[in-house]
Amino acid sequence: MSEIFSIKLVTPSNVFLEANASLVTVPATEGDIGFLANHVSFISSIRPGLISIKLDNGENKVVYISEGFVQFSENNLLVIAVELIEKQDLSNDFVNKKIADLESILSSEDNNIKVQSKIDSLKALSL
Repeated sequence: MSEIFSIKLVTPSNVFLEANASLVTVPATEGDIGFLANHVSFISSIRPGLISIKLDNGENKVVYISEGFVQFSENNLLVIAVELIEKQDLSNDFVNKKIADLESILSSEDNNIKVQSKIDSLKALSL
């Protein structure tokens, strides 16, 4: 039984990554979830955070995701994202701008738990 599965990370404008991996960890809304080969079928929304990928060649990759969806089925992992950025291309200024943008939305709406959850996820990032 193979310990490798295929992964595809896409945004509305491009295919960000298409590869084979042995482990992928995604910041799902219910909490971080790790995927190995032959994982049970799964679908969830994704909160802002970091996706950790161990590629089949042993290379580790870390990618920021703003939000999106993840689906795992028949050894295929699909991440559909609004925005994906390599971790090394992130900066504290970028994260602080995202937080400020969300805080301005939060202040203009009544008790928006979803926006507050995104803010909390961004503040938890360690760059």
